[in-house]
Order: sequence, then structure tokens, then C-alpha cells
Amino acid sequence: MASFRPPIPVGNNQHGGALLVMLVILVMGITTVFVTSLSGTALQNRRNHSSAEALARAKEALVGYAVTYGDTNPAKSHGFLPCPDSDGSAGANTEGSSESCGSTDVDVLGRLPWRTLDLPPLFDGAGECLWYAVSGKYKNTQSSSTINWDTLGHLQDYDSNGNPISSSDEIVAAVIAPGAPLSSNSDRAGSSAPTCGGNYTAAAYLDNDTVHGINNSNILQGKFILPHEDSSTVSTNDQIVFITRQDIWNGVQKRIARQAKKCLDDYAAGVLVQNTDHKYPWAVQLSDATASPTRTGTQNVRFGRFPDVPNISTAGGSGACSSTSSPLSHLTAAQISTLNDYIQQVQDALDTYVSDPTPTNKSNLENKGDNLWDLAKDPPYSLIIGDSIRYAGWYVDNNCDSGDACNTSTIQTYLNAAFTEITDCTGSGGSTDSTMSASWSSIPSCQFISSPSWSAWRDWVFIQIADGYQPGGAGSCTTGSTCLTVTGSGHTNGGSGSYHAVVGVAAKLMSGQNRSTIDSVSDFLEGANATGKAAIPTTTSYETYRISDASYNAVNDTVLCIDGKNNCP
Repeated sequence: MASFRPPIPVGNNQHGGALLVMLVILVMGITTVFVTSLSGTALQNRRNHSSAEALARAKEALVGYAVTYGDTNPAKSHGFLPCPDSDGSAGANTEGSSESCGSTDVDVLGRLPWRTLDLPPLFDGAGECLWYAVSGKYKNTQSSSTINWDTLGHLQDYDSNGNPISSSDEIVAAVIAPGAPLSSNSDRAGSSAPTCGGNYTAAAYLDNDTVHGINNSNILQGKFILPHEDSSTVSTNDQIVFITRQDIWNGVQKRIARQAKKCLDDYAAGVLVQNTDHKYPWAVQLSDATASPTRTGTQNVRFGRFPDVPNISTAGGSGACSSTSSPLSHLTAAQISTLNDYIQQVQDALDTYVSDPTPTNKSNLENKGDNLWDLAKDPPYSLIIGDSIRYAGWYVDNNCDSGDACNTSTIQTYLNAAFTEITDCTGSGGSTDSTMSASWSSIPSCQFISSPSWSAWRDWVFIQIADGYQPGGAGSCTTGSTCLTVTGSGHTNGGSGSYHAVVGVAAKLMSGQNRSTIDSVSDFLEGANATGKAAIPTTTSYETYRISDASYNAVNDTVLCIDGKNNCP
């Protein structure tokens, strides 16, 4: 008898196999979508990376061009940037060359002038050449021959939400990677740019964000917005790097400081000049900087601006001090220097009060006048009672109390007369230090003083000479007392407290500063660098910080120490 076997459930097996096949297909589909998504993301990341590399290379070249512009164009100062390549037909120049770019102060947009920058054509991740905008005051066809930290930018940068990023005067140039065309700018046909491809129509490459009202292709707006999406739709894919005033001027500022330091180091070391005690010429008195276009140093002034013409006098000249009938002839050089310091403090207080006539500043002016008046009343300064210096202190002390008018023009008249008497007393007609040179011309490292870049910066450069290293000095100072000190993260040399001199270079305007005149040190320097500085300083301390240091936001001066290349090589 045959054994019984139940039938095989063919239908169930077929259904199970079909489900398995469908599961495999589903997994494969999901995997394909996932892998495709990863591939698309990776591709876009590679494109963004390529664009970032091209932008960084362009920015580096442009900043280098600006920082060295005065070297290759001796009739102008450092800081200027090239014009863009507007249409590839700049006379004999070819595509990628800088062209003439319009009227003074007018911002300009075009393709990056890669040939002028000594670069190969730079392409972004989408295979497009870079574009470039420059602020009108910074383009090298600007009519002015000099610019500096206080030359403002015109362009404005915005984040992806349409919010301004930098202050309105900070951006001087922008380099743009246009990326792949969007629906609003897809007409890139043409052969006017044979190397880069396409045409010179900015709107065909740069995006118009209508949501935020910022059109990257409209240079008349001067606004540039970073890439983003609006309502899940890409509205701008322009990648941009910005060049700020700080990018350019921080390097130039440090370069000017190093040039001034090397000049003084070589002068003191006796390079081609006898200088056995390694001394330095007098600084230019702050109040003389405007009145004296030659910028000759002022005798007995150890803090002031860097002199275009060294003064190595050790005794009074042909003015008041040379006459025994002058009251000032009875004072020593150190006493005259102290007197000059007190007058300068009144001048600084007056400048502050004129620019900001608050009760506090008025009280400070009255106090400085009182100090000068008190000095004049006591021996040996009582000898000068009855002259213009005495009246300067007396008038301020008696006319600037809380209820007084404090006539600033009258005060300035008295101060001018006081400074004139001091200047007459400290002329160059007397004795000089025979171990020092009265000219920079014999020192190769000092020749920058005749350049346009120096003309643009000389109001920003200050020097301090330690007591003992001035003309006629002993060539020595006391460490930690009369020698100079430099502190802060921007100072890396040893020997602080033993320096013979310092160079300080001001940076961009800080809050509360006003450089419409140049006689007030506090409108240029900050912190300890602006405190008690005059003919004889009441402090010997200076400070300087790295840009990354939070203290830089309060004190942005570059200060370099000088000590005959001992601890300050």
C-alpha cells in the first residue's frame, strides 16, 4: 500500500518568493537613492572646495598687490588695488588684464584681472572664472596718490539672512565665484572671454536676491550677499570672499613700523655715521607737525612724531633762549622741556574739549591750565611771570570754571604764543651733538622717508626717546625707571624695561577719536600709549596687542622696541 504524502503548497511558496524579490528591489532602490544623494553631496562639496581654494588664492594675490603697490609704483603709496577686467579689450592688453575703471571714488565690478596679478586663470567649482569688485577710493586709477588706514571702503557684505556683517566702511573689495547658472542668470553665451568662456555681463553670472533686495551684479548698490536658499529654492549660489581695510592696512602698518625701527636702529648703531653712544634725534612736537611742513625735530621733545629732518641740537638756538635778556635764558634744557610738557597737556585738553565740550572735559582743561599756572608761579619758573606762557595757564585757570565761558579761541591764541616762545628757545642755531648725523640721507634704511607711502603715514608714526639717549645725552638709561617698557601680546622681544626708544604706529580710528586735526595724541594712540606723553613723559610704559587678543579692540597701535639691536633684533 502506497504511503500518503500531503501536497506541497505551491501557491504559498510563490507568494513568499515574490515578497523576497520585492524586498530586495526596495532595498536596492533605497540604496541607489542614498548613494546617489551621497554622490551629489560629495560632488557639491568638491565644487565648493574648489571655489574656496580659487577665492583664497585670489584674495592673497590682491592683498599682496596692495601691500607692495608703492614699491612697483613709486609715485603712489601702498594700499591701492587693480581695476577689474571690464571687457578683455584694454588696448594692447588681453583677457585677464586690469583696465581703466572710471571716475574717482566710483566702485567698479568686472572679472578678476588674473594676468595683472601674475596668476593663471582661476576657475570655481562650476568651471567659471572669478569676478571682482573694488571700492572707488582703493582702485589704482584713483586721483589721490596716497591712502592709509583712514581711507574708507564703500562696499557692504551681508550674511545669508540679509543682515550686514561688517561696518559700513570696512569692505574695500570682493572676489566672487559665480557657480552654476540659476534660472535668473543663465545667459552665459558668447566668446568675448575666450580663456574663461562666456561674456562680461555681470547679471549673467552673479545672482539677484529679490527677497532681500540685494543684487550682487549691481555695483551701484555696492551690496553683496552670501549663498543661501529661500523657500527651499536656491536664490543665490555666489561664493564670496571680502577684503577688508584690516586685511590691507594691518600689514602696511607693521611694515611702516619695521621701517622706522630699522632706520633708528641703523642710525643709533652708526651705520655710515659716527654715533658712539647710540643716541637718537629729537621727536617732532605735536603742535609743530601741522605748522612745520619739513617736520624737523623739536629740541627737548622726546615724545612726538617721527622727524623727516633730524634735530641734534643740545642748546638753544637763535631765539629767546640765546638772549640773556629773555626770562627763558635762565632755565636749563630740562626745565624748558618740563615747561613744554605742561603747555602740551593744556593743548591736548583743549583739543578734547573742543571736539567734545562736556563738563568733564571742561573741568580737565581747567585743571591742566591750573597746573601750568602753578608751575609758572614757583621758582625757577616764576622768572617767566609776565610772558605769554604764564598768561596761557592763568587764562585757562580763571576762565574755564563751571560757570565761565571758557573761550577756546582765546585760549588757543595764548597757547600758540606759548609754543612760539618755546620754539624760539629750542631752535637749531645753538650747539649740536657732534657724534650724531643731522640727516637721514647717509643711511640706506631711512630712504623710505622720501616716498609717497611715508607722506601717507607720517602723521600716524610716533617715537619716544628714553632719557639719556637724546642728543647730548650720556647714552644710558636706568632699567625699569627712565628706560622704556613695552608690554602686551603683540610684543615678543625680551628686555622690557630696558629699551632706549620705541616706535608707535596708529591704526584705524577708534570710538571717540577725531583726526580732523593732528595735534592730539589721543586721537591716534590709545591706552598707555596716549597717557602722559609729551616732552618729558610721566610714564615710560607702552602696550601693543595681537589682532586676536581682546585687548586689541581697545588698543590697536603697533609698538616696536628699540635698544641698539640688543634685546630688539
